[in-house]
Amino acid sequence: MDLTIATLTLESFLLVLVRTATFISVAPIFGHKSINTRVKVLMAACISLAIFTATDPSIPEYSTVLEFSMFIVKEAAVGLSLGFTASFVMAILVMAGEFIDREIGFTMSTNFDQSIGAMVTITAEFYDKMVLLVVVISNLHYYILRALARSFELIPIGRVDISFPYVYNNVIGFIGEYFSIGFRIAMPVFLGATMLNVVLGVLAKSSPQMNMFAVGLQLKVVTGLLLLSITVMFIPNIANYLMEKIQNMLTTLIGGM
Repeated sequence: MDLTIATLTLESFLLVLVRTATFISVAPIFGHKSINTRVKVLMAACISLAIFTATDPSIPEYSTVLEFSMFIVKEAAVGLSLGFTASFVMAILVMAGEFIDREIGFTMSTNFDQSIGAMVTITAEFYDKMVLLVVVISNLHYYILRALARSFELIPIGRVDISFPYVYNNVIGFIGEYFSIGFRIAMPVFLGATMLNVVLGVLAKSSPQMNMFAVGLQLKVVTGLLLLSITVMFIPNIANYLMEKIQNMLTTLIGGM
């Protein structure tokens, strides 16, 4: 039995592996820091093998090691760009949670989040973990893998040509949408806290002898927790929307390469 592998076939698979591995290392869910590095390498290898078998890619002709090294750098750049874009979309949850905590007084209660390597508030971590749980349970993470697999159809290996003005304009355009989506997620709690502030302001004017500061802190916490318990039912919709947004952003980014 002949077990030899053609050199060009091996080189093509290595380029597919580079793009997939760099994507897996920073993408949401797959690149979470709680996942063991060996598991990430195994996932990258298995996904690369499946993509390579399905697409059967070929690389352009080259004559020197430097040219092949440039192919590797380009594939790594594509994988990192796609992975960071997906992570950037998921970071909307952290911003929305911080908006909510600022309104209900939980800003000082922070915890270290391994996925982003920074301190985040309680509600931000709650939204992040709940959405990731819904994504995994409902198989919405296939959106991310589908976008990665589609990148090999639209951007053949070794043929990357990044259009920086196109990518820059789309990234700048998404930054405004980034804040808009985060504020919409936090809108129910924000409106509830605003209405409570109005009521407390009226009561403070009508009854100056009452200590509205002490009462207001407790009412904000109770109102915020009540609204959070109500908005939990919208988490599946939020997860589905963010996965669709990730797929759209990745498709837009791929269009500029």
